[in-house]
Amino acid sequence: MDKKKLNRLKLVLVEKDKTGVWLAEQLGVTAVTVSK
Repeated sequence: MDKKKLNRLKLVLVEKDKTGVWLAEQLGVTAVTVSK
């Protein structure tokens, strides 16, 4: 994934008041995987 898409993903998480941990749980992966 390029940097622009990652920045967009982070922006959407903030807009929806969600965390990387929440996203990781939804995807069934660890929070470390999402944070990279």
